[in-house]
Amino acid sequence: MPKLLILTLKRFKASKSRIGSLFGLSGGKLDTLVDFPLEGLDLTDFVLSEAQKTQNKGKLIYDCFGVSNHMGGTGGGHYTAFAKNPIKNEWYNFDDSHCSPV
Repeated sequence: MPKLLILTLKRFKASKSRIGSLFGLSGGKLDTLVDFPLEGLDLTDFVLSEAQKTQNKGKLIYDCFGVSNHMGGTGGGHYTAFAKNPIKNEWYNFDDSHCSPV
């Protein structure tokens, strides 16, 4: 397992409409809730290699320290991010040239 794990959630659904794809409307954005722990994501049971489990002292646990957000549709939108300051142990919201504590 990597030291840093990057997960990408595909949040758009495909459309079979040829007309929609001409205008950048190739599907819709999924609004299904994703419940994800910020700390203690344990992937130990999903790794088959005993060597990797032993190397990591029996547990493969990840903590989240950043999230990229997309607002808008498939044809455009806006990105923001949340990131955790490891020194202060506080989360911050990044939006273009603005940064504010959460």
